[in-house]
This record gives sequence, C-alpha cells and structure tokens, in this order.
Amino acid sequence: MSASIQDAKVPKFINFLIGGMSGIIAQIVTHPMDVIKIRMQVSQDSLRVAAFRTFCTNGVCGFYDGLSAALLRQLTYTTSRLGIYTTLLDIEEQHFGSLNYVTMISLGMIAGVMGSFIGTPTDLVLIRMVADMNLPPEKQRKYKNAVSGIFDIWKTEGFFALWRGAVPTMGRAAIVNGAQLGTYTRSKMLLQDAGYIQNDILLQITAALMSSVITCTASIPIDVAKTRIQNWRQPTKPPGVLTMIVNIAKKEGVMLLWRGFLPYYSRAAPNTVITMVCVDQLHKMYLKFFSKS
Repeated sequence: MSASIQDAKVPKFINFLIGGMSGIIAQIVTHPMDVIKIRMQVSQDSLRVAAFRTFCTNGVCGFYDGLSAALLRQLTYTTSRLGIYTTLLDIEEQHFGSLNYVTMISLGMIAGVMGSFIGTPTDLVLIRMVADMNLPPEKQRKYKNAVSGIFDIWKTEGFFALWRGAVPTMGRAAIVNGAQLGTYTRSKMLLQDAGYIQNDILLQITAALMSSVITCTASIPIDVAKTRIQNWRQPTKPPGVLTMIVNIAKKEGVMLLWRGFLPYYSRAAPNTVITMVCVDQLHKMYLKFFSKS
C-alpha cells in the first residue's frame, strides 16, 4: 500500500483489481491455517488434534476444504476493502498531504466495514464448509461449492440469512483493517523516515509483520464469536456478538477467546505479508509499464 501521492495515477478500478489479485494469492498460500483455526474455534480441539483430524478425514486435501468459498470471499471482501482503502488513501493524500496514524486507522476501518458487508455471504459459506467435519453426518450441510452453498442458504433459510453474523463480521473487519492497513502504512513510513531499511521488499515485509501482531491480538476474540454465530446449530436465534463473547468467557474461560491464536497468527502474518507486498509491487508494476505520465 503506497503512502506516496504518486499512486493517485493508478485508476480506481485498478486499485480494486490489484486488491483482489493480492488477496487470492495470499489465500491460496495460507488457507490450510484458516481451516485449522476455524475447526479449533467450533470445537474443543487443540492445534495438533485439529490438524490430525483434518488429515485423517480427508488427507492433504482436507486442509483446502472450503477453498472455493475462500477465493470467492477474496473476490468480494478483499477486492472491496483494499480497493476502497487505497482509493481513500489517495484522495486524502491529494487533499491533505501526509496523514496521521489515527486517520490511517480510520480509513482502514471504513474500508473494512464496507468490504465485510459485501463479503459476508461468502464468509458464512466458508465457515460452514470448513466446520462440516466437526458435525455428525446427519447434520452436515455438504455444500458442493461456494455458489451452491449461497443458493442453498437462500432457498432454505431466506435471502437475509446470507448476512447472518454480519454485525460481528463487520466489527471484526473494522478492527482487523484499521489495525492491519493503518499500522502497515504507518510502520512503513516510520521505518522509511528513520532510514532503518532501504530495500523495498524487506521494508514491506517488516511493516506487514509489525501490523499482523497488533491485528491478531486485537481481533481474535470477535473472530471466535463470529465463527460460533455463523456455525450456530440451535433452533433458537444466535446471541449477539457481545453476548457470545461474554458467554464464552463465563462458560469456557477468558483464554478461550484467544483459541486458535497460533494458527490465526500463522495464517494472518504470511497472509498480511503476501497481500501487502503484492499490492505494493503490483502498484509499482502498473506505474512502470502502464502509466503514461
């Protein structure tokens, strides 16, 4: 994510295209950790048990359960959030010059909320496809792919059911994107200004790793609540996100809110690095080969 005003030369639709491409590349690499994280959050399994059960049930392919939903999620959620953030960053820099940290976080939160609302149906299907393994055979949904899952939910539960868990999803996205995008941009600027790192790729990787630590620590409790709500199997309506967090803390312990932290971070750190580096490099490639000015 460039912090340079020259990125304003990149057309807005290219910002969205670059965001989607970067998200897809990162998702393919890190999807196995996403699968393990979800299965830990909907069960009492440890990291080792979740990984072992996944392998024993479906082999190596089991670590890519729900991949079609994950990729469709990147095409909706990540394309939107990165495209909106980059566009807002360009506009703000053109009008106000260098932005402060609070503004960067705010732009990230706005982009995250908007993108997550668009991507909630695919996120819902992803959770259900991955969590199926933890359910008895008679209760498994067995969606063939992301598209069939979306139509199945629409048909059996109603159109608006596709946005089940939208509020916690948007809340998580606000935290994740505010911390991830805002901290990434700010960290890169600080490292550049201090002269610690001159190499572009190393600078981008370091800034991405710094932002992922803050992002994971702040966002995983609401991610756990979101997963539980979207995988809700009781006949009653699922509780709200705050109620779910309180219930988990009371019944299972506060530390359960950070269940799956290791796979969450193991997925988030490389995902952030790959996504951010791809965004920056693709922007540079566009400016080098396609910019007329």
